[in-house]
Order: sequence, then C-alpha cells, then structure tokens
Amino acid sequence: MKKNLILYSIILSAIFAITILYSTLQLPILVNEFLREQFIDYGLNWQDAEKFIETIKPIGYFGLIITLSLIVLGFVSKNRKISFLGSLALYLPTFSYFASTMFFLAGIGILRILWLPIIELSPGETWPEKIYFAKNIFELGDIVYLPYDIIRLVVGFIGFLSNNTDLANLFDIIFFFIIILLSATIFFLACATWLYNKFIKQNIITSGIYKYSRHPQYLSFILWTYALLLYDKYIFTPPKGGYFAPPPLLWLSMIMIIIALALYEEKDMIKYHGIEYIQYRDRTNFLIPLPKKITKILTYPTKKLFKKNLPEKNREIFTTLALYYLILLIFSLMY
Repeated sequence: MKKNLILYSIILSAIFAITILYSTLQLPILVNEFLREQFIDYGLNWQDAEKFIETIKPIGYFGLIITLSLIVLGFVSKNRKISFLGSLALYLPTFSYFASTMFFLAGIGILRILWLPIIELSPGETWPEKIYFAKNIFELGDIVYLPYDIIRLVVGFIGFLSNNTDLANLFDIIFFFIIILLSATIFFLACATWLYNKFIKQNIITSGIYKYSRHPQYLSFILWTYALLLYDKYIFTPPKGGYFAPPPLLWLSMIMIIIALALYEEKDMIKYHGIEYIQYRDRTNFLIPLPKKITKILTYPTKKLFKKNLPEKNREIFTTLALYYLILLIFSLMY
C-alpha cells in the first residue's frame, strides 16, 4: 500500500512538472501562432492600432480591477488560493514576450491588455509615447536583477578575457533553462512529498524537501517567474519599434504577495498545531538555506520592529512586507 501511494505521488507530480515545462517552453509559442490571426500586428500603423486599443481598453481596466480584487478578497476571506490566483494573473502577461511583434498587443501580446491601465498612467500624448515612458513604471523594482547582474558581470569579464563577445548572451539562454529546470525539479519533489503526506493524512509535512524549505512549492514558483523575468530582459529580442519594458515592479509585487501568503499560512499552522509546528519552523529554512549572516541582515528590520525573527500577527506581516517593499523600491531608484 505504501509503495502504491509513493508511486501515485510520483506519477501525479511528474505530470504536473512536465505540464509546467511545456506551458513555459512550448505552449506560449503555439498560442502566439494562433492568436496572431486574431490579434494582428499593426506595425507602424498607429492610427488603426490606437482605434483598436481604445476599443479594448475597458476590458483591460475590468481585468485589472478583477485581478486586484481577487488578491484582496483572498486575504480578507482567508481563502488564500484566490490571492495566489490573482497574483499569477497579474504576472501572466509576461508570456507576451514570446511574441516578437512590433505592435505590443499582437498575438499572445494581447495578454498585456491587463497592463493597459498602467500604460495609460504613463506620460505622453500618444500610445507609442506612453508605451515608451511606461518603462519608468514597469522597471521600478529592477534591483531584483542584481543577483543575476553580478553573475553576468563575471561571465562578461570572462568573455572579454577570452575574446568571446557572445559568451554573456549564450550564458543568458543556458541560465534561463537551468532555472526553469531547477524550478520544475523543486516543484516535482515538493508536490510528490506533499501528495504522499496527504495520502497518509500527515498534518505537518517535515520529510523530503520540506526538511530544507518550509515552502518549496512557493520557492519553485518564485524561481520559475524569475526565469521568465530574465528571459524578458536578456533573451527576448523585439523587432525594431517593438520594444516593451520588462516588468520587475510587477514581479516584485507578486513575490511580496506570495511571501505574505506563506506567512499567513504559517500563522494558521501555529494556530492549529501549536508547538509542533513552531519547532519545525525554528529548525527549517523559510524558503532557501542561507548563511546566518545574510539571514540576520534580511531579518534585521523585523527584529528591530517586533523583537522577533518573523512577523506573526496580521499587522506585523503587513507592516514588515510594506517596509521591505519600500526599501527595495528605494534601492531600485539608485540602481
């Protein structure tokens, strides 16, 4: 019986992981080919393009309102899967960068309809001007590129020494696939462990990958979306006149929501399982294993504000994440 449950868990998790890989690497290309017949590329014909934008603009506003409402509703109703769905929807237009078109809403680029209200807030009298200046909003939060920029700087220096000018670009592609495969692997391990423990009715999961991370599924999601963000900035090459800024601000916002969800889930686990979960929490990393010095730096604001490593009450969680979000935005302005 036990072997069967393990086998079922592995098979189901493998199906889910393969689905994620397919939906990341192949499905957007197929969807784009289909949607290009429905949402044409106006190229430089902005007269017709602007008429089209004005026609569908109300849908964009409605979609953004629904998305933000889902995020808020999930927290208020404590059905946090709804908040996760809303945060995913907010970031979904990232797949539009798989569309190499001049018009930003052509093909799978139509997903950017959700971002139209943000673009309209940008300076400029015409839509081309607004799209160009929208980068000042979308790229606010680009401090999130710092870890990869450091790696890329080293790779670029190696390429300079070896007289290989294409090394950095090649590394971008390799690194993208590595992160995608890593996220799928973590998701597979997390899902298999979670399913097996649910089959045997284990309330607190402490085995497998959960020995090293309390939220491995969220970790896989963060890595997956970060890989997409890197693709948008370093790999995607738009045609001339088809530039659209990558969205680190939206990625950062989504990650803050994900971390909030994880903290609220831990609050519930402590409520229902008490000291047993607290002991697990105290010996296991939140997301990834980090050196103690880095952990101390990251948790310093929380310790300073609330005299504890992690926020636990609703007010503490909101205040802490709002503070971290503000700090990262300030650093982004200087980056």
